[in-house]
Amino acid sequence: MVSYLAGSGHFAFGFSLGFFIMLAANIIYNKSINVQMYSPFLPFIIGMWAAIPYLFSYTRELDSFWTNIFIFYNFIHHNKLLITIFGKLYLVALICGLMYCYILVKYISLVKYCRRYGWNK
Repeated sequence: MVSYLAGSGHFAFGFSLGFFIMLAANIIYNKSINVQMYSPFLPFIIGMWAAIPYLFSYTRELDSFWTNIFIFYNFIHHNKLLITIFGKLYLVALICGLMYCYILVKYISLVKYCRRYGWNK
């Protein structure tokens, strides 16, 4: 087992965090069509934000204070529980794939609803 989390693991952690924020926003603001239409982009944005330090991994040291703005990069990078969950590529693909399928089915049904009844709920 490796002792650090790879880029796909950081993306998966951010994607999962964004997915649960999306679910919470959809539950809290269930009457707002704007929240329902634009919240599915949150997992992708937060996942990419969490994986940004890998763009700079070959050019500079990643253990600095500033990398913590990327969803506590230093803490997540060496966390044993997160390495166990998101450390293997097949688990990352399975977890993110299932979440993506949920987002896709929900978004397709929402677009069908908007085409049938209009944008205003």
